[in-house]
Amino acid sequence: MRAMHAGGSDGQTIYILGVIVVFFRLLPTGNGFPIIGEHETEIPDPGKVENANAPKKVYTSSMFEHWSKATWKAPTWSYQDPAAWATLPSSSCGGDQQSPIDIFPISSVTKAYPKFTFHNYGNFDRMNVLNNGHTVVYSLAADTPIDRIPYITGGGLDDRYEFHSFHLHWGSDSSKGSEHLIRSQSYPAELHLVHYNTKYGTFAEATTHPDGLAVLGIFLKVGLVDNEFFQPLVDQLSQIPVDQQETILDKIVSFQNLLPQKTTSFFRYSGSLTTPNCNEIVTWTVFENPIRVSERQLNKFRSLKDAANEQLVNNYRPAQQLKGRTIYYRRFHGCELKESWPVTSTPLWDVLTWGQCLVNYALSWP
Repeated sequence: MRAMHAGGSDGQTIYILGVIVVFFRLLPTGNGFPIIGEHETEIPDPGKVENANAPKKVYTSSMFEHWSKATWKAPTWSYQDPAAWATLPSSSCGGDQQSPIDIFPISSVTKAYPKFTFHNYGNFDRMNVLNNGHTVVYSLAADTPIDRIPYITGGGLDDRYEFHSFHLHWGSDSSKGSEHLIRSQSYPAELHLVHYNTKYGTFAEATTHPDGLAVLGIFLKVGLVDNEFFQPLVDQLSQIPVDQQETILDKIVSFQNLLPQKTTSFFRYSGSLTTPNCNEIVTWTVFENPIRVSERQLNKFRSLKDAANEQLVNNYRPAQQLKGRTIYYRRFHGCELKESWPVTSTPLWDVLTWGQCLVNYALSWP
């Protein structure tokens, strides 16, 4: 590289670049211009001894209004006739902001959302597992301390959203199964991590507000070997083969390892629950990158029975019309400046490296 002189054109260029960077970092985008890295995760100290007197959050059946035994039983509905859901009492299934949808990335609007922070996304044991006849629902143990409950912030969400439960959707074979589609193509399965807006106090109250829930959608792709972090979800499915059976997991579940390796690229839109009553209360995040599981692991879910004592498969709702909604897309460009910039040992070199990275990123667009 040629020597740089403060009074020369190279020096002026670097100065202008620096001014531009500072300007964009001050823009009111939450975390400034998207100079971003991977997601952040706050995980409790695994060696920490929980305070026996710490307040506990008790997860009662009434809290699981949309996934409880009572709700899935009445009114009766099935995946064999999803078009009939709109006729159910108090149903919103015929609304204008329904989920899932078919996502076409070329039609999405790129937006510089800040990165997600996953708080308390550590290891949990004794999770409750329920076959409710439509899916398998996993929820935290009733005595989980309040300060260990997982929650998410950032990612374009205005509020704190606390973990409620997760469940899956899958097909009778690996040619189908996911609820959301990408370019009209399906994945073999889809994992939904459900969170509720804590400003409303309870899950039940949150379900009455348009910004009540934030659901993270994660595609599952078939790989050649078992996913060791997914296996704890599979091991005890044989204990809940039929509708309304439940058990407690013996093994630890790592929330962090249920996420895709990169959570920095995702689609965002306003939608609904994908089961009756299809309440239009969900801010959807659909991660672009899938996680891998084995065919053997998926077959364990396919061996379950539904509410009619038939094989529990194809428990996904067809894609719904977009009806004028905008799908936003956050694409990770891999370029990052230190938060302390320009107070670093090599501020000018940092800017040059950052600029080159952005140029390469722009050239990589299809």
